[in-house]
Amino acid sequence: MKIVLLLLLGLGWAARIAAFKIASERGVPAAIVIQFAIIGILMSLALISLVRWRMPSRSPVALRFYVVSGGLGFLLPFALETIVAGKIPAFVFIVIISTMPVWTLLLSFALRVEHANWTKTIAVLVGFVSALLIAWDNTAIGTETVSLTWILMGFLVPLLYTLNTVFVAARWPKGVDAIEVATGQAAVVGVAALVAMPFSGLFVEGWVLQRALGPVAAIVFLETVSLLIYLRIVKVYGAIFVSLANYVAMFFGAL
Repeated sequence: MKIVLLLLLGLGWAARIAAFKIASERGVPAAIVIQFAIIGILMSLALISLVRWRMPSRSPVALRFYVVSGGLGFLLPFALETIVAGKIPAFVFIVIISTMPVWTLLLSFALRVEHANWTKTIAVLVGFVSALLIAWDNTAIGTETVSLTWILMGFLVPLLYTLNTVFVAARWPKGVDAIEVATGQAAVVGVAALVAMPFSGLFVEGWVLQRALGPVAAIVFLETVSLLIYLRIVKVYGAIFVSLANYVAMFFGAL
């Protein structure tokens, strides 16, 4: 079952990237796509919570968990990706992102969130080498010089995802399920998106609604399902295992 969930998660992430590309090709600004998607995800999860008549826990521990995981897993890495992606060649950024499982392995072992063993280590290293080969085969490598500053900023993206994944695995609030966590995270990110709306031109650019509707709807569905699968895997199988979905996503993206 866990392999099926991992494959579905990787497929969902790959398909979400494809939807973002479609929106970009239609001329829709990335910031607006992200804001629409975040609001749609929040509405979807809120609807699920209402249907099952169980809203997210509002205990101090749970609220802190939502804020930290929402910041580490969404707000900060999304902002960095938006800034860094245009400054680093595609191949270099793909390689940087693919280091996330390696960092997750090291941090999980260092903090003793998971027990060290050769099976997990070999799985991560084999996946990393495979990711490098896939990236090499599918990306044109330029000869441009890249500032070390941008490279280091690029590495902050997988490090933030790593911190979030290990944090979620280690600090999951007792008595709170995956839907509650996902809804709480979406609420934190949704508030940030609403605050940012006036600065994005969202209320001015009416044409974006028609061009963005299809891709955004796909992103909302894919991200909602992927988030729930991700949280389920983290809770049951651990941070290292769920990080392998990055390699699965690269494989599907290269097809």
